[in-house]
Amino acid sequence: MADIGLPNVSLVFTGLGTSAVKRGSRGVACLIISDDTDKTFDFVEYTSIDDLTSNEIKKYTATNLQYIKDVLAGIPSKLIVARRNVAGTLPDILAKIKGKKMDWIGLAEAEAADQTALATWIKSVNTSEKKKYKCVVYNATTTDDIHVVNFANSDVTFTDARGKVTGEKFVSRLIGMLAGLPLTRSAISYSFTDLKAVTEPVDLASAVNTGKFVLYNDEGIVRVARGVNSLITTGDGVTDDFKHIMIIETQDLIYNDIITTWKDSYKGKYKNSSDNQHLLIGAINSYFKALEKEGLLDDSYNNLARIDVEAQRMANVPKYGADVVATWDDAKVLDMTVGTQVYIKADVKILNAMEDFSMVVSM
Repeated sequence: MADIGLPNVSLVFTGLGTSAVKRGSRGVACLIISDDTDKTFDFVEYTSIDDLTSNEIKKYTATNLQYIKDVLAGIPSKLIVARRNVAGTLPDILAKIKGKKMDWIGLAEAEAADQTALATWIKSVNTSEKKKYKCVVYNATTTDDIHVVNFANSDVTFTDARGKVTGEKFVSRLIGMLAGLPLTRSAISYSFTDLKAVTEPVDLASAVNTGKFVLYNDEGIVRVARGVNSLITTGDGVTDDFKHIMIIETQDLIYNDIITTWKDSYKGKYKNSSDNQHLLIGAINSYFKALEKEGLLDDSYNNLARIDVEAQRMANVPKYGADVVATWDDAKVLDMTVGTQVYIKADVKILNAMEDFSMVVSM
């Protein structure tokens, strides 16, 4: 019989599902700056431009202050300013950032080597430490990843006194914009009222197809061409859907919700019995149902978590032998839990945005 406290996990999951859109409406941005103006801090957090009091402004050069304002213009839920000394190295500050809770990270005006180094770090830390950090880099050479957005316009022209600047100086604005977008909206066609124009790639479609995030000029308005990350290589369960930032944002939310609830409310607290496993799966499926109601999962699809029967079958072989396990039907396998391991697989359909349109008119 399951422990009596177990159903609380279901309540946690369902609550997370019903608040998913609200919680995902704005993410946390992290901006790395190089600044020796005030060396007494490594990190400062702001929630709006109003937080930039006279005392806060004194901490930065005028250039870095503008980058901070650019991030906040996107209205993220929070901005973490990560300061490194001008003579400092990127690995030093990244080692300190690794424990921070954040969604989007980028560099304020960095050289090409650091842009690529940040992309490499994102790929590494997400794999080794199961993080879901996302970054915006400028023309990085090591990308092809769902969590790396590779901005590629050579320059942009601001409407203010800054005028025309090179593309890496717009990264701060992009991480603020992407962190501020709700889960219900794609970045495609997002308009930047603070830009007058951009220099477009020679071939916009080719740039997008090769994993570049680009802006274009649309009758006096600067817009995002496609809300894509740098993923190019697909196959083996990775489809073109994974190229869309909107899909990955929802996927990361689901992952973080499930893992956080597992660690906080379940891990180590209950016996690894078949009953308890099924109650956990029921809680996850209730969460999926709530995400359907929130419009994040397709309610016409059978979004479902279940015991990974084949994985659990194979895990039993070392103890019982292949011949014995081969005689078990699926029901028997479901009852034969293995040590501390819970084998779960899920199949869901995340809704994308309407981005393409075609209509045939007959006359």
